[in-house]
Amino acid sequence: MDTSKKYDANFTAGGLLYRDFTAVSSILTDKDFLEQIQNEGELNLLLGISTENARKRVISEIKRRYSIVDISFWSWYLTISENEQKLALFYICLKTYPLVMDLHLEVAMKKFKTGDDIDAYTVQMRMDELSATDEEVGSWAESTLEKINSQYRTTLKDCGLLEKESLTSPTDISESFFEFFDSIGDGWFKEMCFN
Repeated sequence: MDTSKKYDANFTAGGLLYRDFTAVSSILTDKDFLEQIQNEGELNLLLGISTENARKRVISEIKRRYSIVDISFWSWYLTISENEQKLALFYICLKTYPLVMDLHLEVAMKKFKTGDDIDAYTVQMRMDELSATDEEVGSWAESTLEKINSQYRTTLKDCGLLEKESLTSPTDISESFFEFFDSIGDGWFKEMCFN
């Protein structure tokens, strides 16, 4: 068995983190963003997260996600609508967390293609499969698995891909939004949005 960690549970830090990326939008395109966001851990001038531990956890994930794309992505991000920003953050989640990509490919995409709904039980079945085959996932507490399950479904709702338990294409998304992903070599993302 592969001993490297393919999956981690860090996605539980906050789903899309839309509110948090909006809070730091004024510094997103600054060359020293990573330094400024690190300072935010102590200063709390932008995020407004009351406890330092929670703030540091969110900052850690912001830094991780921020670095997964080129800075030009963030310049573009600031020009698009709220619905598009949420989808763009979902794209970053797919690229950052192999577990989110796995759930999306193995649960949501398959259910969308067959016209089936997605609920907590559907996602739990995939988490159970992963627990049985991946030592890391198998070592997680039940509460962690439940949090990932809930966070994943909430994320789909937040970015317009899930209404109640029905998977759906997002609304009010411009064609130029998906053209951007074509231009950076990630045209696959359009299909991930059920388009």
